Amino acid sequence: MESVTIPTRAFVNGSFLQKFTNKPVTLIGNVLKMSSDSKSVTMQTTDDQVVTVNFHEPIDSSLDGWVEVHGLAKDKGTVAGESYYNLPSSITDDFEKPQFNETVSLIYSLSNPLK
Repeated sequence: MESVTIPTRAFVNGSFLQKFTNKPVTLIGNVLKMSSDSKSVTMQTTDDQVVTVNFHEPIDSSLDGWVEVHGLAKDKGTVAGESYYNLPSSITDDFEKPQFNETVSLIYSLSNPLK
C-alpha cells in the first residue's frame, strides 16, 4: 500500500501570514469584494487585516459574509487560494474574533513538544 502525505495547514490570521510564506494556511475572514473576473477576493481577517486571495479558476458562486480559505501564504497580504468554504450564520453570528486571534497567537507562542 502506498502512503500519501497530506500537508498540514496552519490556522493563521492576517498578522501571521508573512511567517508562513509558501506554506499551507487556513484563513478566516469577511469578504469585502470579489474581482470582476471572479478570480480573487479581498477579505478582512479576524484581526482586521486586508488580504487578497487569488484563485486559479473563477469562483463559480457569489462569496459574501464569512469564509474559510485554504491556500498558500504568499506574503503579508496575499494568499494563493486552493479552496474556500462559506461559513453559515449559525457559526458566525456569535463568532468571537478576539478569542480566535488570542488562540492563534497562543498556538505560535508555545513550543511544539511533538517536533
